[in-house]
Amino acid sequence: MTATEPRPIVIIGAGDHGRVVLELLRAAGEDPAGFVEPVPNESAPDRVVDGLRVIGDLHEELGWMTTAPLFVCALGDNRRRADAFERCVSLGLEPVAAVHPTATILGGARIAPGATVCAAAVVGVAASVGPDAIVNTGATVDHDNRIGAHATVAPGAHLAGRVEVGEGAFVGIGASVIEGRSIGSWAFVAAGAVVIRDVPPATRVAGVPARSIGPGPAGT
Repeated sequence: MTATEPRPIVIIGAGDHGRVVLELLRAAGEDPAGFVEPVPNESAPDRVVDGLRVIGDLHEELGWMTTAPLFVCALGDNRRRADAFERCVSLGLEPVAAVHPTATILGGARIAPGATVCAAAVVGVAASVGPDAIVNTGATVDHDNRIGAHATVAPGAHLAGRVEVGEGAFVGIGASVIEGRSIGSWAFVAAGAVVIRDVPPATRVAGVPARSIGPGPAGT
């Protein structure tokens, strides 16, 4: 591979979110090299998903690394995705941002390497999306938001201006967060919740307005 040749991209995880990321990359004009599973034996050998082959894993079947590919983690579970991301980095691989061509990225917004911004999502002025974070389909991340590493903003969630979403936090489908609130690291905001107060780290909230319903997901 010469210095002028583009580096291939592998997708970590061949599940449902992996299929979403595959179509996102294809829509962006990329031709991914294959799926890589986060753990051995998660897929049958030579499994093909939506026309793309599973070519290895992150621990035993490492022959795919000979091309020094870029990678995007495509695991819906934040903790599993964070672990896979760190494993890829430890192997010397380089993350790449995946942004659907229908997403809107406004002036001064920053999308970190490894982040995913899905179809019809909006990332507002001077907002930032951290490494390995997901802004999913139709979500809006308004001006001056900070989305931490490994966090997820689920489909149709809406974050007003100057919202902070901590590392590994999850904001569920259709949830809303008013301006200036913070969602702590590894917190979980349930689908449809309306957040009007800060959410402490590792806390699960639900309802309108959102209230604590216990500790965050296992492993946070």
